[in-house]
Amino acid sequence: MNTSRENGRSTSEAKAYFVIPAYNEAENIMFLFNNIRRFMLFFEQPYHVILVNDGSTDNTTAEAEKYRDTMPLTVESFDENQGPGKAFLKGFETALAMARDDDMVVTIEADNTSDLCPLYKMFEQCRRGHDLVLASVYGEGKVVGAPLHRKIFSRCANLMMQIVFRIRKVNTFTSFFRVYKVSMLRSAYDLYGERLIEESGFICMLELLVKLHSLKYKIAQVPMLLDSKIRVGKSKMKSFNNIKDTLRFTLKYFINSNAIVVNTHQDKLAVSRPKE
Repeated sequence: MNTSRENGRSTSEAKAYFVIPAYNEAENIMFLFNNIRRFMLFFEQPYHVILVNDGSTDNTTAEAEKYRDTMPLTVESFDENQGPGKAFLKGFETALAMARDDDMVVTIEADNTSDLCPLYKMFEQCRRGHDLVLASVYGEGKVVGAPLHRKIFSRCANLMMQIVFRIRKVNTFTSFFRVYKVSMLRSAYDLYGERLIEESGFICMLELLVKLHSLKYKIAQVPMLLDSKIRVGKSKMKSFNNIKDTLRFTLKYFINSNAIVVNTHQDKLAVSRPKE
């Protein structure tokens, strides 16, 4: 086995790149970064945090910069709020510019609602051959601290999406907490380009999942706890807008899936053709 050193790590080690969109999360950054640092130290795995400041009007960037000397960190910033879709796309571009194909990208919320405990199992699933691993609050997972109306909507929406999108063994579709193989993201980005994520709102995670599934990548999920009580401040998700976007996207796919996913039998140039 080749264990020579490359950029301060063994060439047999996979590195984890955390891509984290943040909008006015100054009060949550300290807990989040300390948690990531603690877990990755325990896992003894190299990592790099990429925070995408999505036009925050508070001290999100300043709070993140305090950690530059204590953890590997890159901060990207938009002057104005662009939404999670643009933030994730920017974070992926930054990660792909630094990562090797055998590395992994972790996406997670900046508000600490996702418990990092399933992370090791997610890494293990990737090492065993899965290209994408989702952390799910359904099945053996659990949601605590969320309003009842949001729980009801989430449950109903996920049942609807199971019927429409037919992604086997997956019952969570819009969660941020995921682990992606870099090789998969790179191939998908080569095919889709900036069209890999076109939705700007929270529904971007459903869009990305559907596109990756259409390319026949191996997808798995592990149970997780989502605890809204840990978050400082209000959720940035607007329930009405999210319901509207979910229904719009699902209807669009149901009517004409080719309007969203690429027909891989077509010429690749058709993918990058400007929208009329």
